[in-house]
Order: sequence, then structure tokens, then C-alpha cells
Amino acid sequence: MPLLASFPKPQRYSLGQTLDRCLLAMLEHIFEANAVPLPLREGSLLKAEAKCELAKILVRLSCEGKIIENTQYYQLMANLQEIGKMLRGWIKYIRNQPNRDE
Repeated sequence: MPLLASFPKPQRYSLGQTLDRCLLAMLEHIFEANAVPLPLREGSLLKAEAKCELAKILVRLSCEGKIIENTQYYQLMANLQEIGKMLRGWIKYIRNQPNRDE
């Protein structure tokens, strides 16, 4: 993320790097869920949802620590909230499938 390059040096290699790894892990779990058969997707999606929630916390910490501006915070949180809604919808869809345990 270009935003992470603007983090002050001490936070770039702690908070920024943690946020970067968290977002990449979330993306990895989403791609993994897309690649496996339907009954096996829920685990990957739950992991992705957990990473999304962690990313929200890290972004909030960045804003409270005056590392990012409020406008950047609101944009990032809106994007992460949308991703969370999509993940929860996908999980709900999988849980409602009749042949889920096959």
C-alpha cells in the first residue's frame, strides 16, 4: 500500500508492516476460499473475516496515533467494512447450502 510508505519510520516497521501482512493474509484466505470446493470454503472465509477485523483495529490505531489523517481513516474503514459485509454474506450463503456436508 502506498499509504504505508508515508508512515513514520518507527511505525512503518511495526504497525505498518503488521497491517500490510494482515491485509495480504486476508487476500490470501479469500483466494484460497475461491479455489477450494464449496464445503471447504467456510474455514478460509472465517480466517479472512478475522484478518479484516484485525485490519480495522490496526487502521484505528494508526488514526488515533496520528499516523494517518481522518480522511484516509474514513476511506480505509469504509473499504474494510464493505469487505467484511461481503465476507459475512459469503459465509452465510455457504452455511445455508443444503448439501454442505457432502
